[in-house]
Amino acid sequence: MKKNIEYFKKHVEFLKNKGTYPIIHEVEGLSSSPEVFIEGKKFLNFSSNNYLGLANDERIKKVVVDGIKKYGVGSGSTRLLAGTLDVQIEFEKALAEFFGKDDSITFSSGFLANVGVIRMLIDPFPYPQLFKGEDGIIISDELNHASIVDGVRLAKAERFIYKHNDVEDLEKILKKNKNKKKLILTDGVFSMDGDVAKLKEIAELSKIYDALVMIDDSHGLGVLGPKGEGAAHYLGVDKDIDVIMGSFTKAFGSIGGFVVADKTTSDYLRVTARSYIFSDPIIPSVVAGLIEALKIIREGSELRETTLSNADYLRKNLKSLGFTVLGNETCIVPLLIGSDEKARHFSDELYKNYILAPCIRVPAVIEGKERIRFSIMVTHKKEQIDILLEICKKVGRLINII
Repeated sequence: MKKNIEYFKKHVEFLKNKGTYPIIHEVEGLSSSPEVFIEGKKFLNFSSNNYLGLANDERIKKVVVDGIKKYGVGSGSTRLLAGTLDVQIEFEKALAEFFGKDDSITFSSGFLANVGVIRMLIDPFPYPQLFKGEDGIIISDELNHASIVDGVRLAKAERFIYKHNDVEDLEKILKKNKNKKKLILTDGVFSMDGDVAKLKEIAELSKIYDALVMIDDSHGLGVLGPKGEGAAHYLGVDKDIDVIMGSFTKAFGSIGGFVVADKTTSDYLRVTARSYIFSDPIIPSVVAGLIEALKIIREGSELRETTLSNADYLRKNLKSLGFTVLGNETCIVPLLIGSDEKARHFSDELYKNYILAPCIRVPAVIEGKERIRFSIMVTHKKEQIDILLEICKKVGRLINII
């Protein structure tokens, strides 16, 4: 066995012996509905990000099937090589209009959108002579998503991390670097904490210190805002956010990612973002389905209200039982445990009681902040949430956290 493979083996054995190697359950059939089947047994599912229930929407499925008949099952090649399809142009125009921006660019995943776009917004590439003497910096919230973290690591720019949602800490960094190009990065809704970024304050600071602002609003998209446009519109600062990024794997119930921005920035990114240039786009039949999903989201106020009401019901009742619950206003309800062992025990007990909910541990969160993360959907019934609450009460008392 080669030395590297021997190292991998030791690492895996260490995790398994410690009992921390994650169990990945094999789900039979749908994995995005409130009820799923594992080994022939029915579980209540509180782990899916299918917030608006669109992953199994019959209207969208019909459009995708028709799209397969028209476009086939593949995208063919990269858009800069093979051209772009009418359905892709149609969707990007509709997406830009939805956000009130000039233009949009779609990527085959949200992760690729972040790792491709971030460095291009701040690094002098590909013509450094045009940006001579303009050193840039990136300022990123400490709890930003892993795809932002990796996007920042790919950039050559100096980077600074500010304390989570701490605008005073952010301003200290901006003041010290007021003569440099600056890019502020934050999630719109933080995926593990379920809270909303302080975008009003961030937008104001960006004007004072002449900084670009990019937000990853994957978990706010479709759920927050007057028509589901996300956190920036929800807080009324969408005109002050330079680049909004999001994923179609949550409220849209599909696959892919995007950014919306002004025309100049979009034109620049199309010829510099490597994950756009060198990756095939979202397959066209799925794009057709995304167009239909966007129409539903735009008119989906009842879907949003029900989803957020379900989450609020769970959040309030968990708190009334004595649990520490993070976040607010979103579909993500994190139940803070604060111990790796207890968090794993809690998740295991939920599973024994036919509840599927993830135990969130290092490296997704820092040590001491371990939690159970409940994702709430429009398709959850109050009766199902009540069952979850009853089991949480039993487990919480069992492991002495309430």
